[in-house]
Amino acid sequence: MLWRDIKQHLLDMVDNKRLQPVWIIDEAQNLPPEFFRDFPAFLNFAFDSRDIITVWLVGHPQLANLLQRAPYAALKSRLQASVRLEPTLDRERFRQLIEHAFEQAGCTHNLLSDSGFERLRQASRGIPRHAGNLIKRSLQIAANKGINHIPDDILEQAMEELR
Repeated sequence: MLWRDIKQHLLDMVDNKRLQPVWIIDEAQNLPPEFFRDFPAFLNFAFDSRDIITVWLVGHPQLANLLQRAPYAALKSRLQASVRLEPTLDRERFRQLIEHAFEQAGCTHNLLSDSGFERLRQASRGIPRHAGNLIKRSLQIAANKGINHIPDDILEQAMEELR
């Protein structure tokens, strides 16, 4: 019943509202086995000849291992791309990644010093999600102090709090 209702809603979005639905399922490695078993059947019915939905299954490396199992061959056969993100350890690339994220968020000035970028890279081990958590906490601390950037001492405080 639930799958049918979801499918009808998706078809309405595509046919009547001219929208292209995108589902991003994070932490997909934690989904129950029934999801991986039933999801291909959901995608098969009336969707084979049309691009109705884009689904991103996002998760830890064990998700890729899980999808290699025989019971999930039907779902694996529908995968069009598989990407494994690695930590960004190169200093310049890490800085570009963080600056791009700031820019996309509407930031028009430097939030971190050169040493701050390096401390962030080291503390996060180049993992964007960890860097994002440190930046978020740093910005909260800075905002509480009326500061519109992240001085090194505030970054250090955030690092201590998140250990």
